[in-house]
Amino acid sequence: MKTKISLIAFVSVLALNACTKDQNVDPQNASTLAPQEVPVLVTQAVTTVYPKAATVDYSTLQTNALYVANVTTPTTEAQVVVSNKGIVKEVAVKIAKTDLPAAVISYIDTNFPGAVFEHASKKTTGTKLGFRVELIFNNEHYSVFFDETGAFLNQVTGLQGKPGKKGPAPAATEIALADLPAPVQAALNGMTFKRAILTKDQNGVAVYHIHVDKAGVLLSLDLDANGTVLKSKEVSQKGANFTKIELTTLPAGLTAFLNTNAAGFTVDYAVAIKKDSVIVEYHIGVTVGTTKKEFHLDANFQLLANHPAKGGHTPPNVTITNLTASTLPTAIKTYLDTNYAGWALVKAASAAVDSVVKDYHVVIEVATKKYLLEFDGTGKFEKAVAL
Repeated sequence: MKTKISLIAFVSVLALNACTKDQNVDPQNASTLAPQEVPVLVTQAVTTVYPKAATVDYSTLQTNALYVANVTTPTTEAQVVVSNKGIVKEVAVKIAKTDLPAAVISYIDTNFPGAVFEHASKKTTGTKLGFRVELIFNNEHYSVFFDETGAFLNQVTGLQGKPGKKGPAPAATEIALADLPAPVQAALNGMTFKRAILTKDQNGVAVYHIHVDKAGVLLSLDLDANGTVLKSKEVSQKGANFTKIELTTLPAGLTAFLNTNAAGFTVDYAVAIKKDSVIVEYHIGVTVGTTKKEFHLDANFQLLANHPAKGGHTPPNVTITNLTASTLPTAIKTYLDTNYAGWALVKAASAAVDSVVKDYHVVIEVATKKYLLEFDGTGKFEKAVAL
């Protein structure tokens, strides 16, 4: 039997800073069903979609409400999510890595360098189309979701069901507002529903990860099936934030660099540049004898190519500049015209360190959808996030 793909149910979740870590799911603890336990309407719906299926394994997503069928045919592997009334909610088909959009590959390469690719899938039926990538990064399993344009939506960690098991457990699945339990829907009164993802722990306990708009503020909520809010946080829609942090203690790697390149140094200033909460550069000024030197290093304490060691002291200056559609670099406008036809600029800004642009952050609107895109200092696309 071919390896079955993990549950392909896609969730439109804001991403730039919206990452959820969920409980692992043991596929042997999943709600695997015998054929006689599956409602006739469900099996009929699956047969209609895949009349020539070689094998079909069923399991429960929501008791007496949603079911998932793992299907293999002579030519493909897929998963079908069906309601208890026989309504097909979504169909997702396994695809090759080479079939993923360039934006997806770029996001994975940038945010999961060296990750082991397991498989990918494309949602071909459902209210929200898109892609899902399964990979191993730093010894953890990730499911990463993208919309149909390749814009990042959300990611969850944890086992998604081991291949070769009958009825692999769906650890994460997109779920529509109408399919949420009534207590959960009631808890969202007064908010504008954006998207939701259902996860289960090893005991089958459901947690609903939901994004809503409340009076113009985007919130990420975790609720249980009773509608109790387990966690709530605001989701940033502004893009990356550059900050300058004065260092009172030098990291070991920075000290090692200076011992090699500025023996006998005395520190005059040391600053870390952070993008969001992650250090991306170090700037340090030292005195060696009667000579003053300045170094700009990357996060791995390597000298930056565009900032060779030099004399003098100029503590770094971080500058954020707002941009209009007419002042966007040509490379960025070309990318937007090619990949987001009809786009309208909502806002844009460049982030520079010592007058050298490091990143561009652009928010656009296409029809009724908004996207946040990041480009490097040359205008090269890095990633897109659906808002």
